[in-house]
Amino acid sequence: MAITESSRIRRAVKKRSRRRFTGLFYTLPLLIFVSVFTFFGIFYNIYIGMFEWTGIGPKLFVGLDNYVHLFQDASFYEAVGHTGYFLLVTIPLSMVLGLLLAILLNGVWKAEGLFKSIFFLPHVIAVVTIGTTFVGIYEPNFGLLNHLLKALDLSGLTRSWLSEPSSALNAIAAVYIFANSGFYMLIYYTSLLNIDQEMFEASKIDGAGVWRQCRYIIVPMLGGTHITLSILGIIHALKVFDLVWIMTEGGPGGATELISTFLFRESLLKYNTGYSGAVSVVLLLIAFGYTIFQLRVYNRIRR
Repeated sequence: MAITESSRIRRAVKKRSRRRFTGLFYTLPLLIFVSVFTFFGIFYNIYIGMFEWTGIGPKLFVGLDNYVHLFQDASFYEAVGHTGYFLLVTIPLSMVLGLLLAILLNGVWKAEGLFKSIFFLPHVIAVVTIGTTFVGIYEPNFGLLNHLLKALDLSGLTRSWLSEPSSALNAIAAVYIFANSGFYMLIYYTSLLNIDQEMFEASKIDGAGVWRQCRYIIVPMLGGTHITLSILGIIHALKVFDLVWIMTEGGPGGATELISTFLFRESLLKYNTGYSGAVSVVLLLIAFGYTIFQLRVYNRIRR
């Protein structure tokens, strides 16, 4: 009997091992893909960040000199400041607008799919199309925005939106919010459907209006969604390049230069490949550090 029992245990262990290896086998293509196109790129950037290199020809090992130069570069700090401001403006406003749209859609039963498609449409339109369209809208002489302000007798507010340093970054931020609020709306809308509807019915019986439902039910119950969207939003906004480059190319006078456009300029326009590798490593560390911080906050909230 003891021999039979031990053989059963061995067979059970073998089956579990086979299942583990089977799962590994199915995930192996994804692991290879991530290793080649993600981890290899990360380690390669760390490697070339220690060289003075134009991207062509021999490399000159300089150690940490690129990082020393980076943290003494005023242009880099300016790009970091613009990126931080861009994040502080776009992420909260996109989340608030997306949540408001989701709450409005949650009470709409007729043509619900149509409204969701309309609000989500800007997110799936090519960034080139959105950027080019808003360049025309912001055009100071013939653009729609200035014409609309003049028609409303607000000529004092007209300006060269993308040519003035004081307004260029805000103008791009507005376009970014317009293009991405639909994504936040869809995630919030899906999360709202998972909230027990009996809570809303009970709150109505107790006399709670829409504002109190938002304050005491919706916002607290969607805490996990807030954290998730803020992490995704920060990481995505850190990588924003195409919209800025299409609309201003980082100008005027560097007023819209973000870390991503600074990295592109150093790498492909100035041929400072080694220096740009150091910039990309710092950008990765910023995103990684923020993600860890946000996850710790989320874990404390759950406790």
